[in-house]
Amino acid sequence: MKKILSCCPVASIESLHLIPADFQFQPGKPVSALNTNVWWLQESEAMVCMHDASQHIQYINRYTDREGYLSSIDQAIRECIHLSKGYNLDTRSNESVFIQVDITLTPVFELFSQEVKFSWNKKTNWRQYEVVSNDWCQIQYPDHPISTHNVVKPVKNKRLVQQEVVWDSNKTVDQAMKSVKAFKEKWAIHDLKESLTAESKK
Repeated sequence: MKKILSCCPVASIESLHLIPADFQFQPGKPVSALNTNVWWLQESEAMVCMHDASQHIQYINRYTDREGYLSSIDQAIRECIHLSKGYNLDTRSNESVFIQVDITLTPVFELFSQEVKFSWNKKTNWRQYEVVSNDWCQIQYPDHPISTHNVVKPVKNKRLVQQEVVWDSNKTVDQAMKSVKAFKEKWAIHDLKESLTAESKK
């Protein structure tokens, strides 16, 4: 089973009825399922893009939260500022660079492993999880036959929650940074994993 490392917060915990993705069911026979908690990690991904004079979009680079939740945006801003200077882009230019951010939820199983830190950012804790989507499907009603009223659905690798342009060289730097600040404030969440860990220590 595939494992991942993440430094992003747990947004919610959901109890799901799961069966193995390769399960061979028999028509008319009840299907047993594993009732277990799935943890949803909230992550961001920032795409650095460019509008050319014909308004075609070119995707230049992609950043993830390697320095903490929503840090993908900060990494993308650094590249956009560099590109704006390199191409002499300002608010009057026909071309522009911009940042498109996706907020996603990733379903995982909790693993009781030690948190780790990496050399590039020793302030950020990373946790290991097991990926749900590759090996499991969700069934609506366990202990019932699979039918049109009791369907089996693959667990998606990621669930897109929001997609938004948060920075654009057609705006002044102050305007663009205000948009970034508003976006971060809107999508900041408290880590449910930290809350549960603190509660268990009381």
